[in-house]
Amino acid sequence: MRAVYTKRNRAFFTIMLITLVMTVCLSLSSVVLAGNQKKEEQTYKYYTSVQIQSGDTLWSIANQYCAGSGMDVKEYIHEIKQLNHLSNDQITSGQYLTVIYYSNEYK
Repeated sequence: MRAVYTKRNRAFFTIMLITLVMTVCLSLSSVVLAGNQKKEEQTYKYYTSVQIQSGDTLWSIANQYCAGSGMDVKEYIHEIKQLNHLSNDQITSGQYLTVIYYSNEYK
């Protein structure tokens, strides 16, 4: 009977040890992930007004301002059109547009 009790104890302690090791590993991995997320810089969204110059297009403006937005140029143009109530892609020299830009600097 004593041998059975010892085998049960070993099995119990083995299971407990495995559970403890897995818990520690999961905890450490979540700490590492949280640390990596904190290292990413905060990005702030800002708005500015730009005057359209001769030769400017929505595409050229989007290429200039869309960096850091997480959007591709086509998505950025769509957002600029909505923001400025544009029904098509036509813009004219001298016109002002509100554009979005992104910065890691808090202003």
